[in-house]
Amino acid sequence: MKKLSANQQKFLKSIHIITACLWFSCVILLLLLPLIAKYITNGDELYMYNLIYHFIDMFVLTPAAILTFFTAIIYSVFTKWGFFKHGWIIYKWIITLFIILVGTFYLGPLVEDLLALADTKRALALLDSYYLQGSLIGIWAAIINTLLISIALVFSIYKPWKNIKKPNKELNIE
Repeated sequence: MKKLSANQQKFLKSIHIITACLWFSCVILLLLLPLIAKYITNGDELYMYNLIYHFIDMFVLTPAAILTFFTAIIYSVFTKWGFFKHGWIIYKWIITLFIILVGTFYLGPLVEDLLALADTKRALALLDSYYLQGSLIGIWAAIINTLLISIALVFSIYKPWKNIKKPNKELNIE
């Protein structure tokens, strides 16, 4: 398979880093956003809070995560790094897929449900056990995602478990 030129790799790496930073920033925003929830005084504010949370999650974080994933695929296919040559890359693949799958099939629908509850129940949503549990799950998801993405970022810099497949050295006895 043809490899990317040095300039193409730099361009791809730039896109990958920008989208990963955007993804990480959104996760941190979703972690910090609940800090202002304690100041909500009415149903309209609660709805707006959930609308902002939903917007960040669905229209900024999700596209950034998907672009990060696709640039990683291109990077793995068209450069020397590959998919499974290094332990740190394997970790990043596992974490990326885990976060995207959980976000797509569990957290995304939960955020939709919380927005719908805030829209229909307004301030009474704060008394709804599903809403309260969903909000707590969102906080824990943001904490866990922040931790996992932070570790992936550190691994990208330090590259632990480099070269899983070590070449066999033949003994040369003279």
